[in-house]
Amino acid sequence: MTGDEDDRTVFQPGMGEDGDRTVFDPAHPAPAAPRSAGIQPGDVLNHMFVVRRFLARGGMGEVFEGANLATDERVAIKVMLPALAADPNVITLFKREAQTLTRLHHEAVVQYRVLAMEPELGVLYIVTEYIDGTSLSDVLATLRPDPAELGALLRRLASGLAAAHRLGAIHRDVAPDNVLLGGGTLSRAKLIDFGIAKDLDPGTATIVGDGFAGKLGYVAPEQLGDFDRALGPWTDVYSLGLLILAVARGADLGLGGTLVDAVDKRRAGLDLSAVPVPLRGVVERMVRPDPAQRLRDMDAVLAALDVAEVPGATAGHPFGKWWIAGGVVAVLLLVALLFFVRGGNDTTGNSAAPVMVKADDVQHARSAIDAALPSVGCTWLSITDLKAQGGGIDVALTGVAGDPAQAQTEISKALGDRGSRARNIDFADVALITPAGCAALDAFRQIRANGRSWLSVPQRRFEMRQQDATSTYAGKMAANALVLIDIADPSLDFALFGIEPSGRIERIVVDRADFMAALRASRQGSPITDLGNDRYRMQIDLDHAGWSGVLLVTGKGPFDTAVVAPPLGARGSEWRDRIATLAGERGWRTDMVWFESTAPRAR
Repeated sequence: MTGDEDDRTVFQPGMGEDGDRTVFDPAHPAPAAPRSAGIQPGDVLNHMFVVRRFLARGGMGEVFEGANLATDERVAIKVMLPALAADPNVITLFKREAQTLTRLHHEAVVQYRVLAMEPELGVLYIVTEYIDGTSLSDVLATLRPDPAELGALLRRLASGLAAAHRLGAIHRDVAPDNVLLGGGTLSRAKLIDFGIAKDLDPGTATIVGDGFAGKLGYVAPEQLGDFDRALGPWTDVYSLGLLILAVARGADLGLGGTLVDAVDKRRAGLDLSAVPVPLRGVVERMVRPDPAQRLRDMDAVLAALDVAEVPGATAGHPFGKWWIAGGVVAVLLLVALLFFVRGGNDTTGNSAAPVMVKADDVQHARSAIDAALPSVGCTWLSITDLKAQGGGIDVALTGVAGDPAQAQTEISKALGDRGSRARNIDFADVALITPAGCAALDAFRQIRANGRSWLSVPQRRFEMRQQDATSTYAGKMAANALVLIDIADPSLDFALFGIEPSGRIERIVVDRADFMAALRASRQGSPITDLGNDRYRMQIDLDHAGWSGVLLVTGKGPFDTAVVAPPLGARGSEWRDRIATLAGERGWRTDMVWFESTAPRAR
């Protein structure tokens, strides 16, 4: 867990049913770890991790801050309490936590590094990323999220839990004290403590069997003995619904107490008036007491958010909606035709033509940058302006980057290594992408077409305006973006996907046949215009402000959505290898263009 956004570090491990936690404040002396057994600050584990300070103690273990000796990365080290370490059932549970989460990679779930045994000290421990931030429970009363922020929080946590469920584990303790906020912000919420996660294989068991696991305040009725104790993904659905309700209220729900009290309070029903509409309808379906009447899994929750068009939760659809008409997919776009002529216009989005002071130097610098870009991780960047000036090189780029400062450093180094000095590297048109989006960028960048741009835009920003009565967004604010598609090879198949900074990918066009069918079906409204010579202009309407991207994949089909655009949490190294293999077999190459829809300017 890493981050330097806040000087005050709060680590809430939530490792036991008692909910104990310790808050560390650098302004006060750190609590001393028990000296009788276990590990202590200064210990080195397996010659790999040094223990720096004690952070917290929970029902099953202790948590320390540490560091990787090789990389100096800050980590959290979770160690089994000595009193429990002799119990084989507890050790099985501890190992299962690590076995599940070392395979789980999702921006909303704390990243587990390794499970190991320290032979000299005789301790079993798990190493995870280190998060600087606070637990959701500690700031619950101070939060005032708007509907968009609340919807985004629900989508983020539901997506993380969906990834865990696909690995065969349910959390069973989704509660505010098991959510850490990196930098103290909801947009960086992460689930922690799968220590009571239950494998969905009916042949396995935990130390608590099939009964209650978790704290009374946020558990599902079936965890309290109702509905035949049937546990599954729907169990986390209920708890997540309660968590969202608590955030909406800005207070704990008071559903704990004794076991009998907890059961009675759930049977009496919940007041959902604090949850904004239309998010309320989704939450209501999540917290129905009977699991048979509840949304059954997190994929159902995400689908319900899409249908309900919850602000923030549905911003993942940057391209509006597609509909089936005459058996083909067509974009719901405005019929208003925005004039665009390729000839004589800047189709690369350049605000000005490059100033060629020294042609040889400029070409040398361009080659150096082009050679470096494929190796700059978590980016998709394109040069929009390059000129030699004042003894150095000025370059402007557009696209997205997970760490813009690091990307600038690598580009500057590439220029220096090739004998050019970077005078100015302009990233004004580079948007920030989340860690969840990095996997997609890294996969598609490895098969990026070199020296060939199939996609471009006439400008990088499109202002939102009120739409007329013929528009899909009649009477609403939306931007009308234009994307130029220049394949120039009718024999080449292709597919189009929408991509956004959160990492969400959505199919737009299945293949060339689908695209041409949509073109024929849209001639009156002209959302797609044939410019001749296998060049096309597509108009895309966006009803929200922010950056959006279009991904083009060319080569031999089919372009299976499950392969090209798997859900968040399913984009690990195996997926990237699969993309690379198919690219070799089918000649796949990619291109991408990014643009921004902006709020109306004051007139």
